[in-house]
Amino acid sequence: MENALKLGIRKAMPEDLLFLAEKHPRETWREQSGLAGTGEIWLHNHDYFRAITARIMEQIDRLRGTGETGLDSGPALGRHIGSLLGGLDGHHRIEDHHYFPIFQRAEPRLIRAFEILDSDHHMIHDAIDELAGATEDSLRRLGRSEGVMTGGQKRAVDDLAAVVERIAPILGQHLADEEEIVIPLILERARLDPEFG
Repeated sequence: MENALKLGIRKAMPEDLLFLAEKHPRETWREQSGLAGTGEIWLHNHDYFRAITARIMEQIDRLRGTGETGLDSGPALGRHIGSLLGGLDGHHRIEDHHYFPIFQRAEPRLIRAFEILDSDHHMIHDAIDELAGATEDSLRRLGRSEGVMTGGQKRAVDDLAAVVERIAPILGQHLADEEEIVIPLILERARLDPEFG
């Protein structure tokens, strides 16, 4: 794949792949009946990934801002990060093995778009592995204590923050780019086949 199309480098999906997004602009999606079912679930999952990522960043910012940790600080971070990573892994498996092949057969002009999104998934799964490892290491170093953080605990939070801050933007870009391909396709096909997806 061209380097310019890689996640984190590209600014958006190529214009020639957005022909359905032009017919179905983002601001009209939620009002269309064709969104019911698969499209609604897709957007709900993506909204959840954005919300839980924001929550993780807020928790980290709060720890860094106060310089204090509570007994549940580490476990709460671990639960939220685990939920994000598990959700992404499951969501991408269903996309890769079920939805993307169906969508490519339904609209062959978008095969290249799904190849780009598949490449994104590989990059995101590498990021998932990295974040899982960083989380385990940082939470072990943070421990379960209450009060002012030690220098080692602050470094543990800073190390985790660096990984989250690097991964969050690429995840956000992928979610938005994927929506620009998938949701218009669902809306377009739903006019012909209400059971599509």
